[in-house]
Amino acid sequence: MNPQMTFQRLCAIAGVICPLLFFGAFLAAGFIPPLAPSASAAEIAAHYQSHANGIRLGAGLMLMSGMFYAAFTALISAQMQRIPGVHQTVINSQLAAGAFACLTFLVPAMFFASAVFRPDRSPDLTLLMNDMSWIFLVMPWPPFMVQNFAFAFAILSDKRPNPVFPRWLAYLNVWAPIIFTPAIVLPFFTSGPFAWNGIFVFWIPATVFVIQFIVNTVFLLKAIKTEEIEAAADPDLSSGDGRQSISRAS
Repeated sequence: MNPQMTFQRLCAIAGVICPLLFFGAFLAAGFIPPLAPSASAAEIAAHYQSHANGIRLGAGLMLMSGMFYAAFTALISAQMQRIPGVHQTVINSQLAAGAFACLTFLVPAMFFASAVFRPDRSPDLTLLMNDMSWIFLVMPWPPFMVQNFAFAFAILSDKRPNPVFPRWLAYLNVWAPIIFTPAIVLPFFTSGPFAWNGIFVFWIPATVFVIQFIVNTVFLLKAIKTEEIEAAADPDLSSGDGRQSISRAS
């Protein structure tokens, strides 16, 4: 088996591991359902005290999920390079936005870890750190929009009879981040569907987030398989440089 393809497959599987760790962190911390932004300082402090070890574990799981997202992002850029005529700016936009998006996994994890590091501190301080954690976790959809729009643009640019990715996958990656956008109004609400625990800000986006990960992973694995077949047919393509396949196809 080609070790280059094996590495790519591991990066694709990272697209499943990432949400498993991310939402596993919620379960470990007792954050399903999410803590309500309307909860009092005493209620939030009590949760952190009674779930201290679970939140510590959850913070570690959430931190690691960002590592797998980085690998997944790199694979998307690599497979985008196989599409003829896609400018490097499109590929770099996906890669840069994905790297930025990793912070939305890493920083909330460290905020949660900091909040629970001293669970006996003032409830008001715990409330403040909890607010920071959830807002940073749920609100920052823009890097995902740039990343997914760049990926979608590359998919739609592939006019060949046998494209690397099906065109409908582009539309999934356009609509998914649009569904995340209600999070921009969460600072105005402490309850209801637009609060950080509401249906339009948390539950629907979380469901779409998982579906998008799974579907993208499936088609990235298929793309890796077609690349492997092409490399077997033409040994010059086996170096793993996607730009070689572009130059031959164009």
